[in-house]
Amino acid sequence: MSRSPQTGFSLRAVWGRARPRPAASPSASRRRRARAVVVWGLALTCAALLGMAAAVETAVPQWRDPEYGHRLSQVRGWRQTRPDRPLVLAIGSSRTQMGLSPADMGFADAPGSPLVYSFGQAGAGPLQLLLTFRRLLDDGVKPDFLLVELFPASLAADGPAEVQLEPWLPRLGAGDVRRLAPYCDDPAALRRAWAANRANSWYSLRQALMSHWLPGWLPWQKRLNFQWQQLDPYGWVPYPYETLPDAERRKGIERVRGQYVAALTDYHIGATSERAVREILGGCRDADLPVAFYLMPEGPAFAGWYAADTRAKVAAFREALAREFGVPVFDAAGGFAEDEFADSHHLLRSGAARFSRTLAEEHITPWVRASR
Repeated sequence: MSRSPQTGFSLRAVWGRARPRPAASPSASRRRRARAVVVWGLALTCAALLGMAAAVETAVPQWRDPEYGHRLSQVRGWRQTRPDRPLVLAIGSSRTQMGLSPADMGFADAPGSPLVYSFGQAGAGPLQLLLTFRRLLDDGVKPDFLLVELFPASLAADGPAEVQLEPWLPRLGAGDVRRLAPYCDDPAALRRAWAANRANSWYSLRQALMSHWLPGWLPWQKRLNFQWQQLDPYGWVPYPYETLPDAERRKGIERVRGQYVAALTDYHIGATSERAVREILGGCRDADLPVAFYLMPEGPAFAGWYAADTRAKVAAFREALAREFGVPVFDAAGGFAEDEFADSHHLLRSGAARFSRTLAEEHITPWVRASR
């Protein structure tokens, strides 16, 4: 084509530049859309993982550790609404959780009257009690008096924290890993295992999350919502039944026997357990916090599993700590019949009420009065 005499450029060139590009093929468009979907999916997944990890570490610790988180909220509420009542906080195992009922202690809701709170957690031995004690202080909850359950069988627990607390790993927070480091043979291993759990909190905490959100979607054996739905205002979780058929009690006793008889027969105080108990007492001394041990009742069957020298070893340990730290021991655990227990060491409701009244009348009331 000839050049225009007026413009001096080729019309073919203009037409060529103005010609529209061919449309992308359908397969190329699908690939672009697929890549966008994958990128957005990865971004949303990362956001969900990071968001849940941050949430359970900060805003909703009860999704991570329901037994601790829900109780922490209750204790903070009591501190805010009853600041004129001295807070007596009891830390312990499931024996405390089911057997220490502050509502049955008879304390008046009046200024100066003790406000007892039952901070029991299932499966909690000395190392877990230390963790709970340190958590509470770090979370701004310093009680006026501290009660520490002395459970002889749990004192036999030994070994590094990364082994003892392996079942508790999803429940641990970042601060817990730091608190437990002195009790680890390999702190880095605990940090790695914790980080792997926290990185996928949606999976590692799936039972707790579903128990909060959609418990009906879980088989009843997998549900954890009883840990807070049956929680009374003072931290007590009563045993589900007031009475139990003898056959069911015998099954429970046999199950418990398998868990504890070996430790009670060939008995030794675990080095890790002793260290954890001493740290609790030392922390109370440093914080000028009155502390006392208490014993929970045991049924005749459970009491019969102790070897001849086991009680002497426990008594010697207890008396040594009492002399060193000046800590009293509250023993209101005698005289309980087998039918007051579900399995010879978890009290039924009537047994819990009787024990709690005796503990309050004979020990807590005079202790609090003498400390004023």
